[in-house]
Amino acid sequence: MFVLTYLRRELRHRSRQAMLVATGLAVGVGLVLATTATAAAVDDAQTAVLHTLNGIGTDLTVTATPSADRRAGATGSGSADGSGSADGASSTGLSVAGGAVLDSSTVRAIAGLAHVAGVADSLVLSEITLPPTGSGGIPTSTRIDGIDVTRLGLGPAASATLRSGRSLSRADSRGDVAVIDTQYAAAHHLGVGSTITVAGTRFAVVGIVSQPTATGAASIYLPLAAAQRLPAGQHSKPLAGKVSTIYVSASTAADVGAVETELAALLPSATLSSSRDLAEAVNGSLASATTLMHDLGTWLTVGVLLATVAAASLFTLASVTRRTRELGTLKAIGWTSWRVITQIMAESGTVGLAGAALGVAVGYAGIGLVNAVAPTLTATVGTGTGAHNLAVHLNAHTEPSTLAAAALIAIAAALIAGTLAAWRTTRLRPAHALAEVE
Repeated sequence: MFVLTYLRRELRHRSRQAMLVATGLAVGVGLVLATTATAAAVDDAQTAVLHTLNGIGTDLTVTATPSADRRAGATGSGSADGSGSADGASSTGLSVAGGAVLDSSTVRAIAGLAHVAGVADSLVLSEITLPPTGSGGIPTSTRIDGIDVTRLGLGPAASATLRSGRSLSRADSRGDVAVIDTQYAAAHHLGVGSTITVAGTRFAVVGIVSQPTATGAASIYLPLAAAQRLPAGQHSKPLAGKVSTIYVSASTAADVGAVETELAALLPSATLSSSRDLAEAVNGSLASATTLMHDLGTWLTVGVLLATVAAASLFTLASVTRRTRELGTLKAIGWTSWRVITQIMAESGTVGLAGAALGVAVGYAGIGLVNAVAPTLTATVGTGTGAHNLAVHLNAHTEPSTLAAAALIAIAAALIAGTLAAWRTTRLRPAHALAEVE
């Protein structure tokens, strides 16, 4: 009881010193929380962009390498909007994004690899619509994805969120149905139950979805078999048994490298892209922010932590130096060195707890400020249908484990400072203290 009473009296007697140390710890903890939360927001934003391009759960993508004799042309007819070409606009026809295809038998070969957990294939088509003559408009490109409805967990469609109607299902594998993006639906005044025409084939709209970054995703999703029946390419022939992109999921994250090696051996002429490759291909302010947070953010965090420990140690040592007479007197009247050390460590631990609590509050305030003032970032991504500028919004947030770690940092910094101060007290001599008292 005496120890607690003395602890309370000392902290109250030196409240200004204690608050100064606690505030320093709080500022350090708050900066660490705000920095890590912002870094997490940037990483989440980049992950959202990659999910739009690559699909949730996709580790690698396989595409055919275009060659002179395998490039798709741009002939054919048909419109991909709900009103046909009544407004005078006309379509140049469908072409395969990237201009090259793979045989669907490749999917079965990839599925048989040792470290592959899942495979999905798709046929990505592009339709260019020309504006009415004399309108002064610019051509528009519509991306159409034929997706494997038996493996909906992989590929870009896995990132879509259903807004109305229903998603494509296994039962649609031979049907002429479509799911469209919300922005495309709004632009063409379409809804569930509407009909669209693609290359002369009519499709019933059964669902409308929203996507993280619609400018880089498909406007229209069709069952793969339906997309393969559409006339596309140089001779406007259906692409039965052909795919343009294969999405691969490894058994574990550690197996991604092994899968990449296996795919390179199986398909030496194909183009392989990993999530890492896609991340490196992302440009714009998002890429700059990612580099900044990973480089500057790491050093800033380390610097803040070192400065926090140094400041707490200096303030605590200064406090102990001013208490030389008091602590020496306590030793002179019978306090052991261990008891004096325990007292100093208890004071430091209490200040550390106060700094941790205040630091969490400062951290949440910093996170709120980041979310309030952070600008919208852009990611420029090159895909098979060209370059796309994607708007990305930051949402800084923190996890309970991060809060606990930050609190432990404050307490640890205070205890380190207390340890140095306690070491200083071991050099005090009772006789010297008594001489000062006399």
